[in-house]
Amino acid sequence: MNAIHLPRRTSVILVALAIINGVPIGSAETPAEQAKYCGGIPLTTDLLDKMDAFVKSTSSDAAAKAELTEIGKDPAVGTTPEGWISAVNSKCPKVVENLKSAGITVEDFAKGMFAVMGCSMTEDFTKSEDATLKANAEFVKANNERATKVFMGFMELTNPFDKK
Repeated sequence: MNAIHLPRRTSVILVALAIINGVPIGSAETPAEQAKYCGGIPLTTDLLDKMDAFVKSTSSDAAAKAELTEIGKDPAVGTTPEGWISAVNSKCPKVVENLKSAGITVEDFAKGMFAVMGCSMTEDFTKSEDATLKANAEFVKANNERATKVFMGFMELTNPFDKK
């Protein structure tokens, strides 16, 4: 399996999110909601470039990182793209500014991040009959190193734990 390999603290966060969302870790059956998030936007190198540009610009923006940390205290915010989008649009003007500067909308970033995360958690989607879902799973598999780097960069922005 070509899954993303994550540091322990990030893995714990992802497993917690998966449990909250009912994602069956290691199960052969994948819930429809996870499939919906994984196929919510076509993953492309252009989208990944914009996501990466946002992560890089925000990593040096203390105000934007503080906004992300603050909304991250609400466990409901990160469990769906819609929750994250709503929180960022209503409470994170610096984050929105950095996203716009990177050429990506809040909605596209959230959908892209959830697609990368979800497709990295299972290979089931490479067999999907849904064209976007299958393409996204194949994209993540083919671009695993780059997708992992962008995802981990985002997790570092939002991770409330000390770096060790």
